[in-house]
Amino acid sequence: MSFNFFTLGGGQFWEDVFFYQKWRIQRNSKTKEFRLLDQWDIRRYEGGFEECRQAFVKYISLYQLPRQKGHMIIMIHGLGQTKNIFRPLWRKAIESGYMAAAINYPSIRRRIDSHVKQFNFLLNHLEDVQEVSFVSVGIGGIILRKLLASKEPWTTKLKINRAVQICPPNQGAYRWARWGKNKLVRRIFGPMVDEMDEQYAAATFPKLPKGRELGIIVTNKKGCGLLRFLPEKWQRYFNTAEESQLEGAKEMIYIPNRHWNPLNNQRIVNACINFIKNGQFNGKKKS
Repeated sequence: MSFNFFTLGGGQFWEDVFFYQKWRIQRNSKTKEFRLLDQWDIRRYEGGFEECRQAFVKYISLYQLPRQKGHMIIMIHGLGQTKNIFRPLWRKAIESGYMAAAINYPSIRRRIDSHVKQFNFLLNHLEDVQEVSFVSVGIGGIILRKLLASKEPWTTKLKINRAVQICPPNQGAYRWARWGKNKLVRRIFGPMVDEMDEQYAAATFPKLPKGRELGIIVTNKKGCGLLRFLPEKWQRYFNTAEESQLEGAKEMIYIPNRHWNPLNNQRIVNACINFIKNGQFNGKKKS
């Protein structure tokens, strides 16, 4: 007999494969088992994917959940993080009239292409949504690039609006490529660190497809902030504007940040919503 109980929402062991009104179906990254969580991360059912969906339909009727409709912002966290980093942005998105889905994926357990498959599965099963935008943090920006370049059914079913990358390693990440040579680091942070080498990034990360509006926010810039006090060789261990550059991006801005979680910086949160709404980080739509 199964009992409902509180969970921690997934973290690095479960991946979200279905999302609706803060309810989610998750798959265990190791056992491949599925479970249905409600908006408070209470497990409501466990079994196969279709069984969890059927259970969710029953809860829709039982709790009279409203149907979602319109424009949803999909949020992709970075290495070693969880969906919880997006709470400030999620609140701002809801206040601004958007739906918001902060997605969990086991970032320290799989390679980038495995995470891309998870997101494609989720987006292909997204219901009652007509338009999507994206916000990513750190290495999540590489997953975003691969999603925008994919040819999955969701790319024609849904209107793709705009996307924002925060501190993305678009040119690779020197620090991870360097630290990744250490066996302990690779054991802790997983196989994605092997894919952050600059040469590997240049050879395998896809170009931004034409017609996709992408904005980039960087929080470190050579000669600015605390970096100006460090030797140049040490500055390479921080994500910088040079590391984040991407050909075809519509706009890149520098916003100083002292928070470990950049989404705790209200300027960054506002800039994300402005770009998704108007295509400009300053919030003013060009005529």
